Amino acid sequence: MRPKLIVQKLNGGLGRRNPSADMVTGSVMNAIATTAMVLGNIYTLKNIQEVEALGLTPEYDSTNKVLVYERLRRFFVHNPSITVHFMPVAQGVTLTQMVDKDNNYLAKLLREKAGEIVQATVSLNPLEDYEPVIETGLDKDSIDAIYKAQELSNSEWSKDRYCEFYIEGRSFSGTTAASLNLRTLLNECPDVSVIIGADHQVSTRDTLFKGYAAVEDYAAMVSKAAVSQNAGELINDFNLTNIAENVFIIPGLSSGNKVSEYSETDLDTLDEKGYIFYTAVSGVAGIFINDTHTCDKITSDYAYGENNRTIKKAIKLAKAALAPRVKGRLYVDENTGFMSPETVKDLETTAEVSLDPMLASGDISGGVDAYIDPEQNVLSTSAFIVLLTFIPVAIGRRITLKVGFSNPLNTQ
Repeated sequence: MRPKLIVQKLNGGLGRRNPSADMVTGSVMNAIATTAMVLGNIYTLKNIQEVEALGLTPEYDSTNKVLVYERLRRFFVHNPSITVHFMPVAQGVTLTQMVDKDNNYLAKLLREKAGEIVQATVSLNPLEDYEPVIETGLDKDSIDAIYKAQELSNSEWSKDRYCEFYIEGRSFSGTTAASLNLRTLLNECPDVSVIIGADHQVSTRDTLFKGYAAVEDYAAMVSKAAVSQNAGELINDFNLTNIAENVFIIPGLSSGNKVSEYSETDLDTLDEKGYIFYTAVSGVAGIFINDTHTCDKITSDYAYGENNRTIKKAIKLAKAALAPRVKGRLYVDENTGFMSPETVKDLETTAEVSLDPMLASGDISGGVDAYIDPEQNVLSTSAFIVLLTFIPVAIGRRITLKVGFSNPLNTQ
């Protein structure tokens, strides 16, 4: 072959972003302070350069035996447009403590960002002598964090702040049959998901990392999905493999083992029990999320993340539309004392059109309907109820393809 100069055009150097409010993510994890990073402070990160400006580098990780830089960089590898509000906390702080509504960790982050954060991750970078206490196949700290995270979610709901919580499911152990069933917890936790999937090349960097799970990768993929979209959809946008960045060449679990070391029956069991992991799919190149499970019963309307994200966006839009009507004047029929038909219709229309952006973006199927019972005694109570419903988008999780031969000579 003749010698020649080969020119390749690069893309992405300008750092152009296409952010949206549906991408705003919170992240709390253990770290070691640097001259530019104070533990307990909140840092808003919009690109990998801002991560590095905090003194976080691959060398920082290897010197301190942590995965702070590695975890943060995954957000931007998968979604360059993501915004991450990051709080580093001291080593020794547990996952359960991070999500406790009474502690100034994730609760403080959500409070200070005043409803801006729509999803949040918590992950552990433990001390070298850390020994997990295994209970029903997981680090007990991860299990306890599930319940505390739902308590935090309930508290946030009371303040009109809505967020999804992604817990690092550390140190998966034992058999899949004996593992905790996240679909049948003592208390349903619909706003919480548990990730046990790992990047095997990260798991094997150090024995301390064997129990890690790639929770930030999951959040990054969800952040770039439409709210009604399953982040495990088998399209290139949701392929976790990035050869150039050496990301997800080999999928694993937080057991430290490769996914390929588990049988299909094992993986089916984990999926049925509501665990999130990453795997190859026959006939499709790449590594993908198995599904967007939440820690809720399978029959719940909120058994999957996209259901939660859709309803929470609808709530935000409807609330914003109706909030200006609080303490507003409501005209009543002079004969019945009930709200006048014109007032009822106006309020119903206001609620219905609030979801127009979701209809336009394809995040709902349609069927938007608002109803106000006109026979509510607003004169006495100063209160009334608005019922707003819509038809969501369905997700095709199982497709049966029937293929066979036909013979044109067969007439019957």
